[in-house]
Amino acid sequence: MTTLQEDYNTQREKLTISEYGRQIQEYVKHIKSIANKDLRSRWAGSVVNVMATLNPDLRQQSNYKEKLWGHLFQIADYDLDVDCPYPVPTREERTKKPGTIGYFDSKIKFRFYGRNLQNMVDQVGAMEEGTLKQDLVNLIASFMYNSCKSWNNENLSNDVIAEHLKILSKGKLTPGGEDIVVSPDTSIGNQNQSQQRKFFKRSGGQGGQGGSKKGRFNRNNGGYRRH
Repeated sequence: MTTLQEDYNTQREKLTISEYGRQIQEYVKHIKSIANKDLRSRWAGSVVNVMATLNPDLRQQSNYKEKLWGHLFQIADYDLDVDCPYPVPTREERTKKPGTIGYFDSKIKFRFYGRNLQNMVDQVGAMEEGTLKQDLVNLIASFMYNSCKSWNNENLSNDVIAEHLKILSKGKLTPGGEDIVVSPDTSIGNQNQSQQRKFFKRSGGQGGQGGSKKGRFNRNNGGYRRH
């Protein structure tokens, strides 16, 4: 009597790249067993074409063919002697840790203004005195005022802006509060009010059109009507 031996995936060899399935891994194992190198290379090229069909998202990249060959060698555990149209990848290249990303080491004095404003202050601080420089200082001051009003809901005075400019420029910009002309963005206040109305409307609180779920004030009969 013959006993049927069930074949579970847990008993099989672990998949190296699951996106390509077990059949591709079996094909790669068969390619490694072929004695003739030319035949191995032809089989490898055919398998790469099949892999491109199984992983169509990869084809959106400009170097997808090179990536597919890299996946082929990875599935083969980098033990595959074929003619590859690209530099043969190695295990060391795959396991190599990426380099450290360089960050700005200079700290920002006022983070709520952002680094771009610091860069603008540095550029204007190096300019010669004149009308253009003063106009740019006013532009920067207006940005500082409106930015603080938008994000912190705070209205900066000209004297505070002048002090911040002096600090940010390390003393290169020293305008007085009376020298700065700020152009407020009047739409910021309207945007804040609109956001508040939307919030009240969603929450059903004061200021909403719908009121709470329990009742609504009816102006026609001058009373409070329950729903």
